[in-house]
Amino acid sequence: LQTIMYAVVPQMIPPFVSFTIYRWDINVRMSTVIGLVGGGGIGFILVQYIRLLDYRAAGIAVWFIAFTVALLDYVSAEIRRRIV
Repeated sequence: LQTIMYAVVPQMIPPFVSFTIYRWDINVRMSTVIGLVGGGGIGFILVQYIRLLDYRAAGIAVWFIAFTVALLDYVSAEIRRRIV
């Protein structure tokens, strides 16, 4: 049990955290794409604004998506830098 706690677990934590953050990042990006094709969420709102010809609101939605993705990239890079 001590071998697992002091040898195996410390080696598993960085790749596990990296992979978890990577999947989280992918899920955020894919939620926009899924919304664009009718799955709901921020992508769906963006499509609705475009269909209603409300380009100002669509532009704000695009900026919101870009800001969210950039923020998540920064946060995930900081977490990876500290842990890995």
